[in-house]
Amino acid sequence: MSFTGEYRHTIDTKGRLIVPSRLRDELDEGRVVLTTWPDGCIALWSGKGWQEFEAKLLTQRGSSKDARKVVRTFAASAFTDDVDRQGRISVPVHLREQSGIDKDVVVVGALDHAELWAPDRLDLGRAEMDELNELVEGMSF
Repeated sequence: MSFTGEYRHTIDTKGRLIVPSRLRDELDEGRVVLTTWPDGCIALWSGKGWQEFEAKLLTQRGSSKDARKVVRTFAASAFTDDVDRQGRISVPVHLREQSGIDKDVVVVGALDHAELWAPDRLDLGRAEMDELNELVEGMSF
């Protein structure tokens, strides 16, 4: 499974988002899990991807008070939904408010999951490209 690409969409008045068709192909059984995510966006996981992430969280939860808080935050904000026949999912109000998403949304692939961004927050992230270039210099792919 690989979530890649960038797609500009809108949230309708009922809080639904059309999942880009290329990303829909990565969803096993049409199930998604949305959760709060660092950097001020929403993570979108396939059902299988969430199970793998959940397993990683379970191994971390006993390691420290901070780890338990992280696990609790991800678990408490998690919302499971099925993609409907029109390719839509519901994006709950609590996640939209937390991420600053109103109507416009940018869906960005992040390999093992996708991220839903408010356009202005994603643009701020791009301003950090120089920092990313410095970080990548020390890595080998």
